[in-house]
Amino acid sequence: MVRYFLTMSYIGTRYRGMQKHGIGENVNQVDFIQGAIEAALSRLVPASINPPFLTVSSRTDAGVHALHSSAHVELQNKYDVMYDSSSLIRWANRYFTRCGHDIRITSCVPVTHEFHARHCAKSRTYIYRFLVDKLPGSNSFPISELDRSFHIGSDFDVEKLQKALDVFKGRKDFQTFTPNKKSRKPIRYVRTLNYFKLEKSAPLILDGPFVDNFHYYHLKVNGKSFLYNQVRRMVGALFAVARGRITEKDLRTMVQVPNYKNWNPRATAVPACGLYLADVEYDPEELKRCTIVPENCAVVDLDNEIE
Repeated sequence: MVRYFLTMSYIGTRYRGMQKHGIGENVNQVDFIQGAIEAALSRLVPASINPPFLTVSSRTDAGVHALHSSAHVELQNKYDVMYDSSSLIRWANRYFTRCGHDIRITSCVPVTHEFHARHCAKSRTYIYRFLVDKLPGSNSFPISELDRSFHIGSDFDVEKLQKALDVFKGRKDFQTFTPNKKSRKPIRYVRTLNYFKLEKSAPLILDGPFVDNFHYYHLKVNGKSFLYNQVRRMVGALFAVARGRITEKDLRTMVQVPNYKNWNPRATAVPACGLYLADVEYDPEELKRCTIVPENCAVVDLDNEIE
């Protein structure tokens, strides 16, 4: 049985999230990213003897997008040889196109079982994309930004947001920034953000209608791992500071006195539409060491198997 390391991109608007609900759920849960990819892999020819089960590096929520996510899957066919990586990518992406899925596999690398998509990840990078009205009362919104970014009114102080970013620097307990959820295992709330910064952005279509009516930004955050809803809550709290709904002192209290009960109700988690998993980073030397060189193995080319 060969393990394949996959990278993928997707537009998450229509999906209920990355990970299927429950253990051993039916492969046809195609309203989840995981289920849709497993459905594509279950149609390989020759078929995999074992049902494809995707182990994902990051469990994005409903509506969240990914520019670069990753996972691994173990497959074994009746010939007991490896699938050709290039033809596996083409096969899966043809399935996504035919079925109207907003998912694309971008790479496929056979790896040893020592390599694990989630455990070997060194860090994850998220961006939150938003646009701010230049003038009050703007009702015109670029259609190209719909479900791809978050629209904010002109009552937004970028300098306040920039200053408030310092509150999150260093190693912190983020219990305030995740919902109170029951868990079988103890939750580790202490996390370190490697960086959290504001950057100017640009419209998705430069010469589209109404694009000049807005300032474009994104918040970029990197860390080894994040709690459920942590990024959306951190961004929501920063937006509340920038709009004068809470003060920087209020934000510091939320961080310095970590407890889900200390979430300030004047702040709200931002919608999923502006959130992108931008990258999952690995040690390139570790990945190289764990990569199986196809030239040393028998390979089945899926394109030659298509009838």
